[in-house]
Amino acid sequence: MKILILGATGRTGRLIVEEALKQDYDLNVLVRDKNKISFNSKSINVFQGTPTHRADLAAAMQGCDLIISALGIVRASDAPWSKLITAKNFISESIKNAIAEADQQNVKRLITISAWGVGETKKQIPFWLRWLINYTNMGPVYAEHEKEEKLLTNSDLNWTAVRPVALNDSDKIKTLKVSFNNFPKPSLYISRQSVAKFIVNIVKSNKYDRKSPTISEN
Repeated sequence: MKILILGATGRTGRLIVEEALKQDYDLNVLVRDKNKISFNSKSINVFQGTPTHRADLAAAMQGCDLIISALGIVRASDAPWSKLITAKNFISESIKNAIAEADQQNVKRLITISAWGVGETKKQIPFWLRWLINYTNMGPVYAEHEKEEKLLTNSDLNWTAVRPVALNDSDKIKTLKVSFNNFPKPSLYISRQSVAKFIVNIVKSNKYDRKSPTISEN
């Protein structure tokens, strides 16, 4: 099985690449700068370009069985008010292209990283997080994940939109919690490592097809 990974140079995307290599998958990655890929493996084919250009995406998708998207809207820093570096429609435009090209190339499966606080989970998140989404530059990020999930819902793909809670860089192994409809009640944090492992572990499973699980750690 060959996987196309989008967002492979991001903090979570790099860990997804590492985990997929550990599990012996062949990978295509589409990146804007080839020099940012530091993995030295015969199992990776690196394509330079952007998923907002359908031709770039089409080339990178050749021969792949599914897509994993770790695309995000990048800010100048993690501070909520820091300015956006990525275009506000970067995720949704990329996902539109992925859906259209997947239909052409007979790719049936797409797994993406969304966020806790998207869709029906917005009423479940803490007040302070809801305030930050409403009044800071975190808002456009969540708006893009909303658009992304709607696009996938209206597609024919067997998609999974994974909604992690607040991400951290811990390397401690903790028990994963998968929640639907606020049950069990999610914790506030999860490591990027756990997110990466969960995503690669569900590649061959249909358990979460056309679903949006919230994931956190005990």
